Amino acid sequence: MGLTGRASLGVNQRLILMAGVGSFWGFSIGSFIGGRHAGLQYLAENAHRLPTTVQGWYFYHKTKNYRMALGGIKRGARYAVRTGGLCLMYGAIEAGLDHVRGEPDVLNSVTAGTVSGALFSAFTKLSRGSVRYSLMFGAAFGLVTGGLSDIHRYISGNPPSYMTWIRSRMNHDDDKE
Repeated sequence: MGLTGRASLGVNQRLILMAGVGSFWGFSIGSFIGGRHAGLQYLAENAHRLPTTVQGWYFYHKTKNYRMALGGIKRGARYAVRTGGLCLMYGAIEAGLDHVRGEPDVLNSVTAGTVSGALFSAFTKLSRGSVRYSLMFGAAFGLVTGGLSDIHRYISGNPPSYMTWIRSRMNHDDDKE
C-alpha cells in the first residue's frame, strides 16, 4: 500500500490539502476577528466627532466598512499563514513518522499532534497552563484524525496491523474455549 494509506492520498497531496484547508480556516477566522476589531477601533477613534448629517453618516459607515475589510484581510492573511503552517507542520511530522515506522496509524497521528502542540507552545511562548491545553488539544486532534484514517483503512479492506493483531488475539482466545 505504501504511503498512500491516509485518505487514499499521497504524502504531497495530503500535505497540500492540509495546508490549504488550514489556511482557509485561518483566513476565515482571522478576517472575522480582524474586521470586528477594526470596526470597534474606528468607532473608538471617531466617537468624539460623530456625523450630524445624512451624508456624513453615509461616509462614516462607508469608511468604517472599508477599514473593516482592510483589517479583516490583514489579520486573515496573518492567521492563514500561521494556521496553514501549523497544519503543514503536523502533516509533515505525521508523514515522517509514517515513513519511519513503515505504517500509517493512529499512534503516528497522536504523536504528531502532541509534537505539533509542543512546538506551537514553544514558538508562541505560552504559559504553563496553556502549554498543557495545547498538548492535550494536539493529542486529541491526532487521535481523531488518526482514528478516522484507521477506520477508513479498515473499511477499505486494508486494516492497520494493530487491528489485525487484536482480531487474531480475539480469535485465538475464542479457540481456547
